[in-house]
Amino acid sequence: MSDELPTIWEGSAHTFAKHQILEAYLKAWMPIMSRQSKRLNIAENELLFVDGFAGPGVYTGGESGSPIRALDLVLSHSHKFHIPVSFLFIEQTKKRREVLEQLIEQRKDQISLSSRIKQITVEQGDCETVLNKYLDDLYKAGKKVGPAFFFLDQFGYSDVPLVLIQRIMKQPQCEVFSYLNWDRMNQFITDETKWCAISNAFGGDEWKHSLNLPVNKKSNFILDTYKTALQKKAGAKHVWHFAMCDGDDKLIYWLFFCTNNLRGLEEMKKAMWKVDQTGGFRFSDKYNVSQLNLFKNYTEEMLMQELISNFKGKQILLSEVNEFVLTETPACLYKNALCILEKEGSLSVTHSPAGRKKGSFPEKYANSIHIKFSSNPISYPAKDLFPS
Repeated sequence: MSDELPTIWEGSAHTFAKHQILEAYLKAWMPIMSRQSKRLNIAENELLFVDGFAGPGVYTGGESGSPIRALDLVLSHSHKFHIPVSFLFIEQTKKRREVLEQLIEQRKDQISLSSRIKQITVEQGDCETVLNKYLDDLYKAGKKVGPAFFFLDQFGYSDVPLVLIQRIMKQPQCEVFSYLNWDRMNQFITDETKWCAISNAFGGDEWKHSLNLPVNKKSNFILDTYKTALQKKAGAKHVWHFAMCDGDDKLIYWLFFCTNNLRGLEEMKKAMWKVDQTGGFRFSDKYNVSQLNLFKNYTEEMLMQELISNFKGKQILLSEVNEFVLTETPACLYKNALCILEKEGSLSVTHSPAGRKKGSFPEKYANSIHIKFSSNPISYPAKDLFPS
């Protein structure tokens, strides 16, 4: 789906919130993947950042776009990188590509002096075609893909087919941060000439069951159907979404993060919490900063109640608690909750390493610490519902 924007356009609050999430995640992801690559003895490898819809790299107000934000982050990062970063920026229009190249050229001295940057490639073309060729060339050369982060921030809903995400997610060290425009899809969802494009995005026709649903249920059905497709068809082990709303507090689109790594999910949830500290994983242009006062927070007490409700009377590993919290709750931090539950007698540690202090749950012992949840725990406030 082609966009109708000028070469450079005005950025919106939700766009900058999206970039804040991206930047916060990359700030953590790059040094983590660099250290992992060193441990795996693949120092000749590279980290790869792909921006599939790069745009001009700047907005009319002078704010940096996603490719320049990512580039500047690497140039100014406080951590040492054990392997360098390569960038692949894809932009379909000639004028936007030229503006982006000018911005990169302005940084040429910093780039040439930085050991963190291996290569910057700007390709003109549509994302699907360029990425498929890029992946084909790697496979033909016998090279693996990853560690890599693919930012597929399309304008609508039809330029990133599910088969492309599936192809990327087959590589265990690849992650996808993608976009699906509900507002635009909803405008055309009854237009049969658009159905093929929607089915390509979903990798099937399951979405059509939404056609006869009432308006208040349609978006939730589409959301759940797409998340299921990302997991079952595209092969993403973990999927998390974030909703963006306009100045009327109306849903515009969702961001979807796909990863095969729990640590990646943890860091992305932390990045999303920086934008929405309620735990609702939602941003609205209408409320912007003040939205924190309008929605109830997901509290530590709610997390403790969820842990109790799911594990009451059971004995599980600390690693199982970690996976449950990251995949089934809004939380990304949980050790303080466990500390309180242990102190109040709602859980006990039955197997632990020698010298463990009560209330501590070291990650390095996640597969050896056994936690027994009480059959008669203290009750905590029920979980509140968040806006969809």
